[in-house]
Amino acid sequence: MTTDRSQTSTSGDDHADLLAEQQGPVVLGEPSAETKDPGHSESGRAGLVTIVGLPNVGKSTLMNGLLGEKLAIMSPKPQTTRDQIRGIYTAEDTQIVFVDTPGIHESRAPLNRAMVGQAIEALEQVDLVIVVIDVQKVRDAWKKLGFDPSKGGLAPTSGEEAEARLSRRDRKLLRRIRHYTDQFLFVLNKIDRVRKTQLLPIMETYAAVDGNIGVLPVSAITGDGFSQLVDAIRPHLPVCPRLYDGDMLTDRSLRFLCAELLREQVFHRTRQEVPYGVAVQIEVFTEHSDVTHIQSVVWVERATQRGILLGKGGQMMKELASAARAQMEQMLQRRVFLEVHVRVEPKWSERVETLRRLGYSN
Repeated sequence: MTTDRSQTSTSGDDHADLLAEQQGPVVLGEPSAETKDPGHSESGRAGLVTIVGLPNVGKSTLMNGLLGEKLAIMSPKPQTTRDQIRGIYTAEDTQIVFVDTPGIHESRAPLNRAMVGQAIEALEQVDLVIVVIDVQKVRDAWKKLGFDPSKGGLAPTSGEEAEARLSRRDRKLLRRIRHYTDQFLFVLNKIDRVRKTQLLPIMETYAAVDGNIGVLPVSAITGDGFSQLVDAIRPHLPVCPRLYDGDMLTDRSLRFLCAELLREQVFHRTRQEVPYGVAVQIEVFTEHSDVTHIQSVVWVERATQRGILLGKGGQMMKELASAARAQMEQMLQRRVFLEVHVRVEPKWSERVETLRRLGYSN
């Protein structure tokens, strides 16, 4: 499996010196008493790290990049991720179980509430919370308010002043996080989209926010900052044996991953409300000696959505299924025979019982 890194980078090595400065200590706070190594500095550490943030800030791309494998599906559309998915990073003396979550957003719709519920649930009983921030959106929002971060002179004098510069949605996100933990690590993503002179004032602002234990600039697309991020996480994990076998990459089933790959193609190839009205189930997953047989159902809410997915003469679905099958074969490292059926379930995303049947149980 490989991670898609086809997105265009715009800044080259602009941040190389900044990241080099982070080779030293990058954790700004002290690990809690429970996670400090009592005199055994070489003891192994393992723990759960939840990745949270607003929709479309790059959470899934970040986890995939850290693992070096594609686990969580990705698309430019917000709210692509609907379920928690654990990605397991294992090194010689460290195991980090990353919990990727749906973007936290406001909605009264049952499906969206279930998605946000999964994200909130992932904040409980974890060892560290990573808050992913899209620095490109921060820069653009600041410019609309009339000040350019590249001009400097913006260092906040207090945590209160720093939080006043955050968006309303980011402030609400932090309030939710603080219900579960008083410490979190900011990861400023998409540094390949901004200049260093724009990034530094943003880092200063988030460093001043009360409760943060560090601010790490990364690019989930290029991998810049990944090693520094792992180094920053490790001291906050308990000294304990690995939680999973070293060769495990995720706790999710192959059925789930294949269903997600099919849904990802729907997000890539359809527009407007269609991808948000789609759910995917794998009804048959059978491994034969030379091929894996997968029979899937794509649920939609209206007949018009079914028509869009099928396309003229079924061409849209043929292309979509072919692309998904290729991804499945790459993941499974074997041939796949994929059947896709499109069925209509009116208002499935609004019915709690249907959501539970489809796996959206929160």
